[in-house]
Amino acid sequence: MSLEIGTQDRLELKVEEKDLAKNLNISKYDNFPSVLATARMVALIEASAAKVLIPYLKDGELSVGVEINVKHLAPTLENDIAISTATFDGMEGKLYKFSILVEDSAGKIGSATHTRAIVSEERLITGAKKRSKL
Repeated sequence: MSLEIGTQDRLELKVEEKDLAKNLNISKYDNFPSVLATARMVALIEASAAKVLIPYLKDGELSVGVEINVKHLAPTLENDIAISTATFDGMEGKLYKFSILVEDSAGKIGSATHTRAIVSEERLITGAKKRSKL
């Protein structure tokens, strides 16, 4: 089974309070609004592309994001639904390339290009432990 260009999958996220930018403050200087955080939209984008790859994973494999270029174009309020649709655009070497569209009840809120790789989970964790200073 091979992944065909144009293959799509989508995920929906009901925007809850935990998904709002105002709850992602890192420093005392942050003052973010009560709308869907870009970081949460990025997570939704990654998850929708990862969903496309699930049928192609072998035991012990997972897909990881290696690059993302995001445009967050419009705010989404709590209780709305954000829908991310990932479209497979093709391969670049061993990398899987995607185009992503994100919409809510009022229309387009974001877009992205995203690249993922399929890796051995064990090898990934082993590599992370080797480079860690913890």
